[in-house]
Amino acid sequence: MDFKRVYTSSKTYIILLVVGLALLLFMASMSYRQIMRMQQAADMVAHTLKVYNILSDLSAHYTQADSEVFREKLVDKDSFETVLRAYKSEGANIIESLRVSTQESVSQQSRINSLKVLLNTLYDQLYLLPASGFEGNTEDALQYRHAQAGKINATLYQIRSINKSMLSEEEYLMELRQAKYLSHKHLAPATSLVLAFFALFITFVSFLRIYRNKLRIRQSEGFLKSVLATTDNIVNYYEPIYDAEGSIIDFKIVFANACNRDYLGLDPDEVMDKPLSEVHALYKMNGELDALIACCQDQTKTNFSQQVDVNDEAMWFHVFVTPLATGALVTSRNTTADEKSKKEQFALKQRLEDQNLKLLDNRALLSNIFKSISHVVMHFLSIRDENGEIVDFEILFVNDRIYPITGDNPDDLKNKLVSKAFPTISETVIFNHLVNAIERNKAVEYLVPYTKNGREHWFQCTAIKLGDGVTVTSREVTEEKQKEAQLLSLNDELAVQNSILSDAERIAKIGCFLWYIEKGKVEISDNFYSILGYDVKEFNMTLEKYREFIHYEDLSLYDDRLKEIMETNVHEEHMYRIITKTGEIKHLRTNSQDVIKNGERIMVGVVQDVTENIETEEILRVKNRELLRSNAELESFNRVSSHDLQEPLRKIRLFISRIQDKEGDNFSSTGTEYFNKVKNSVERMQALIDNLLSYSQIDSSQEDFEQLDLNEVLEKVEEDLTARINEVDAKINSDKLPVIEGLVFQMEQLFTNLISNAIKYRDAAETPIIHITYEKIEATKIVEPFIKTHKYYHKLSFIDNGIGFDPEYAEKIFEVFQRLHQKNEYSGTGIGLAICKKIIENHNGYIYAVGRESKGATFVVYLPD
Repeated sequence: MDFKRVYTSSKTYIILLVVGLALLLFMASMSYRQIMRMQQAADMVAHTLKVYNILSDLSAHYTQADSEVFREKLVDKDSFETVLRAYKSEGANIIESLRVSTQESVSQQSRINSLKVLLNTLYDQLYLLPASGFEGNTEDALQYRHAQAGKINATLYQIRSINKSMLSEEEYLMELRQAKYLSHKHLAPATSLVLAFFALFITFVSFLRIYRNKLRIRQSEGFLKSVLATTDNIVNYYEPIYDAEGSIIDFKIVFANACNRDYLGLDPDEVMDKPLSEVHALYKMNGELDALIACCQDQTKTNFSQQVDVNDEAMWFHVFVTPLATGALVTSRNTTADEKSKKEQFALKQRLEDQNLKLLDNRALLSNIFKSISHVVMHFLSIRDENGEIVDFEILFVNDRIYPITGDNPDDLKNKLVSKAFPTISETVIFNHLVNAIERNKAVEYLVPYTKNGREHWFQCTAIKLGDGVTVTSREVTEEKQKEAQLLSLNDELAVQNSILSDAERIAKIGCFLWYIEKGKVEISDNFYSILGYDVKEFNMTLEKYREFIHYEDLSLYDDRLKEIMETNVHEEHMYRIITKTGEIKHLRTNSQDVIKNGERIMVGVVQDVTENIETEEILRVKNRELLRSNAELESFNRVSSHDLQEPLRKIRLFISRIQDKEGDNFSSTGTEYFNKVKNSVERMQALIDNLLSYSQIDSSQEDFEQLDLNEVLEKVEEDLTARINEVDAKINSDKLPVIEGLVFQMEQLFTNLISNAIKYRDAAETPIIHITYEKIEATKIVEPFIKTHKYYHKLSFIDNGIGFDPEYAEKIFEVFQRLHQKNEYSGTGIGLAICKKIIENHNGYIYAVGRESKGATFVVYLPD
């Protein structure tokens, strides 16, 4: 600190000596007493800072015990003794330094005694932390360390409390010494005046005394600078900067110690004499400036916490502001380690809580597993004699599955000896199995018979070492033992089945083969010989031998296919022709796959004589061509007939209209009735021909398919049927419908027919309501029996509340000219639903109906996505 700017320098006395002996004597006397008081104050400040440093060392010392890294070193057997010995030695040095530095304070000495006892307790607790009985990461070890850590944290909490009390007393002493200094400062002028006359007689002696005191001040200043240089705290001195109105607007940094460089990266020489507002690492805008101003104006101490970011790393300081002379002495203690320790402690606590929760979950899961499995699970702890040999076991755990077998309660068996609870184990070879599993650290499996209610049960047991015990898992294999006996009888039946398989191959005209690729060996079934026209085992089959049977026209295709299989290992069904021993040409279909047996690649396959199928398919193709030609002629005839019938119908309708206009008034009631029946029959014949023509015009061509929005189709149909809808006050509700690939006019006809049907077959007592629902459904989830060529389908359901129909006629209603009602009950031609079915089939979809009499009907349509 630049004391020349804070205190009166010795140059003042030399100047006063030149100016006048009288003034010099006065000032010399005054300066002498002032310097003496300042020296005492400086000594006391240095002493207090020294105590602060020792307390800081104490804080760092006990904080280290809370460090996870330090505890990991203690857990390490290799470094445990060395680390703990050095740690105890460090604590003893700190206590001794505190005892010497505070020997004048009885209360501090008492606290030091308590600290010493608590530190010894802490060392004992740290010594017990890596107890050998709880090594590793077992559940007991984790619980023990967690409990020991709790004791250590409680001891650390008491040490922190005493440390804070000692710091508070030192701060109180600092306040008393400051007050004493101020009182001496006010008494100095009066005392100097009284002693001025006496100083005239001892001028020379006083001058020498002042000079010697100046040297002592320099020594004290050097000592104080040394203390400030070695302290772990940032110590700065600020003098206020006033504006024109006398208000403090800033502070000038008069002194800054080297800790500014260590903590904040600020060079003390560069920041001194600068305004505080220009040094951003020291100047914060969250109330610190107001605290400094209040300290200088009110001459009161204050303290606050401050966080500073240095090189993107957060640091915490606890700042003490003390008024000193005309400025403020600012001491910043680095509390970063404490803050980090708190965070680490909190994080450790959180991790422990999480681990405890996981442990509880794992225990609950394990408990549920033991309850749900059908196996009996037991864990035995070894009991050894003085020679270390296992003589018995203690039962530590048995799950609930033991009760149905032996009738024992698992809780009653815990902590019992195996020799008492299960004497058969100790008396049989089972005991040796358990011992071998532990001593050899190898799982042991064995069978155990158990007789219950006169019936013999068998259990497959597995013994696995766990610690110095063994976990035994037992499952009942009685049924497996019985099946093993059954297997022997099944082997006898296998020969019979092989004979049946040979007959099945012969009937299905199938042959089997095995080709050992690496050995070049080929085995074929008996019926394969028959397909080739040979007796069984008449020759030895090889790949080269089989090529001789391949038809010469198919030989290159056969070789290429065989080469592709060998190179790509991709097997696909293929066909070729062979020439048998008798010269007969046969068509064979073959398929195969690779298997690996004992590290050897083997091709396994079947061949089927499909000669008759090929001939049948050829006949079928001819028939199909004839059917296509017949259908084309039929459609042509249908269209021609439909058009040709239009002409006489138009003439009949024309003459009916003329007769009605001219002679209608002369008809009798019977004649009028007959005439109306003729007229209705003609109109029905006209509708029938129109529908028949529409039906014949629906083909399966998809060349004109386009993207169409079914919502727009529904709007168009509702517009066309407005009159009929309004006539019966029908309600049509619809989900949002999809966009599909299709023909617009056919979709319009589909919607028109289905909605018209719902209106036509309405219940006279109810308002017709038609619901059109939609959902997109995966093909695999559709249970209706039709060929599904797409992954997804649009499902449209037309649901009405009409008269419905008998479920017996659900398929009949889609046939041409099929009606469920008399024509005098409901009008129609019986072609409408047949047209709907043909439209849906043309769009590669499916339609079906569901209904019940008087319960309404539902028409479900599937259209591909």
